Amino acid sequence: MLKERIIEYRANKFREEHGLASTEPVDTFKLLSKLGVLTVFQELGDRFSGMAVKSGTNRYMLVNSTDILARQHFTIGHELYHLFIQENFSNRMCKVGLFDKKDKEEYNADWFSSYLLMPENGIIDLIPPEELSPNKITLNTVVRLEQYFAVSRTAILSRLMFIDLIKKDKFDLYKEQGTIIKSALVMGYTDELYRSGSKGKVIGDYGVRAKRLYDKESISETDFFGLMSDIGIDLDVKLNIPEDAKAAGG
Repeated sequence: MLKERIIEYRANKFREEHGLASTEPVDTFKLLSKLGVLTVFQELGDRFSGMAVKSGTNRYMLVNSTDILARQHFTIGHELYHLFIQENFSNRMCKVGLFDKKDKEEYNADWFSSYLLMPENGIIDLIPPEELSPNKITLNTVVRLEQYFAVSRTAILSRLMFIDLIKKDKFDLYKEQGTIIKSALVMGYTDELYRSGSKGKVIGDYGVRAKRLYDKESISETDFFGLMSDIGIDLDVKLNIPEDAKAAGG
């Protein structure tokens, strides 16, 4: 448990350093923008959850938009560990949420994301006093927590188990897949958190960097258009450039 508590301290310190209170949820998209992490969201199937790359002071992230939005948030927290906490990091493709003790840094990154996104003080603040004892927490409270912190059902239940507020029987009961979306809808929430999304989304100055390379003549116009196409921006359409004019260099 000592190792996990050290990771929790680092996650709380990270929150503090970036102006996040000890109880508030993390808007992961805004945080990425604030940190200057160039992030691209692409459909990656089930191959991996995300990827982080660090080169000098530049930091890059790839997030799997095939995953549900809640899982994408967890992936972002996981990759932030690699980019800002792990020493001597360069790059890594990750499958998050496995908490695999055989892989030290992946294990640490999963715990970091859990602590970053679901701070214990914030969880306790949202639980009614009568539910603050083992296995007393209701499904309505669980849904409220996962919506507030924008995390998956499994993630919030695992966090609640770690702080001894639920046991395995209630964990299994509340994580039944057929009830997850339904339980949110009947409480007036949308199902956005439980659906995939963000395909083609870009956070950061991807276009600016690509244009800078083009302006320096480091890449050709074709390469520049190709880079923009990779993030879903078709400049031929946006600029209304006819194919014959482009082919002629006009």
